[in-house]
Amino acid sequence: MLLAIDTSTEWSGLALYNAAGVQAEAMWRSGRQHTEQLLTQLDLLCRQLGVKPADLATVGVATGPGSWAGLRVGMSLAKALVVAQGIPIIGVPTTDVWAWSWRHVEQTLLVVIRLGRGRYAIAQYAAVDQPCAAPSAVQVYELAAVPVMDALYLGDIDAELQAHLGSVGHWATPADNVRRPAALAELAWARLADGAVDDVVGLEPIYLSSPVRGELPSGLSYGATLL
Repeated sequence: MLLAIDTSTEWSGLALYNAAGVQAEAMWRSGRQHTEQLLTQLDLLCRQLGVKPADLATVGVATGPGSWAGLRVGMSLAKALVVAQGIPIIGVPTTDVWAWSWRHVEQTLLVVIRLGRGRYAIAQYAAVDQPCAAPSAVQVYELAAVPVMDALYLGDIDAELQAHLGSVGHWATPADNVRRPAALAELAWARLADGAVDDVVGLEPIYLSSPVRGELPSGLSYGATLL
């Protein structure tokens, strides 16, 4: 069983995935309460399926870019599970996760993730499996100054950002714009099949600035039992 963990933004998500596909998925608006809510949601999800820590064979984790605090919580939990269970870890960029649900669209995708203080991470995809460039951080006025005409905008798109961008592209509806942890799980599962696992020590979130090593979530220690 593969566990997917995504705490990149104010929306968090978990998914359980195996050879038969998605077994369970949970998404919720966590705001800044990632630490307080993540373990509770994971415990609930696993209990519903009768999944125990020993049943986990791999952990996939969204690596960002995104919220500093959120990324630290998700990465710390993922690493704690991997170390405790002796299983592989696979990091997947959050922009890849967002774009994956639109992989069949023959249109340029622009994923926008709010970083705070008027800054956004952007990643442009001509094809979902190959971003045009690594994600970069820009101010909102810079994003508006270099529009991508006719692109489909995904991510943290609110009314204020739409007003800045004007009518330069197309916007996914709120329901279509959900970043699904099942997509993260599917991407991680494919990379596992290719043997593309990450080093648990070397894997770090994408902060788009100086990385900060995160602390473990409150109440969690390496080797801890979750369920």
